[in-house]
Amino acid sequence: MKHRLTPRAAQEATDANAWWREHRPAAPALFATELAAALATIHIAPLSGAPYGSHEELLVRRVLLPKTRFHAYYVVDDVGPLVLSVWSAQRGRGPNFGPTH
Repeated sequence: MKHRLTPRAAQEATDANAWWREHRPAAPALFATELAAALATIHIAPLSGAPYGSHEELLVRRVLLPKTRFHAYYVVDDVGPLVLSVWSAQRGRGPNFGPTH
């Protein structure tokens, strides 16, 4: 199964990866590597993420990307995991998910 990301989450991941590549020359692929690992974990064990809250009556979970300090926020629906946001833990607040469709 291909990883499912909302358009918002896909854009956030693209932006974070570009920023990381530009500003972290010692480890330019670290963000992409950590995100890929997080997505694999979500795919294999979708209930493994820490509960975070709710969105559209679904439990939101999150997985930490430990070295880059981002979280992947996701829900599990009838189809499987859907990543809602890829958000920096450094911001000191969580994302506002908004509509997913």
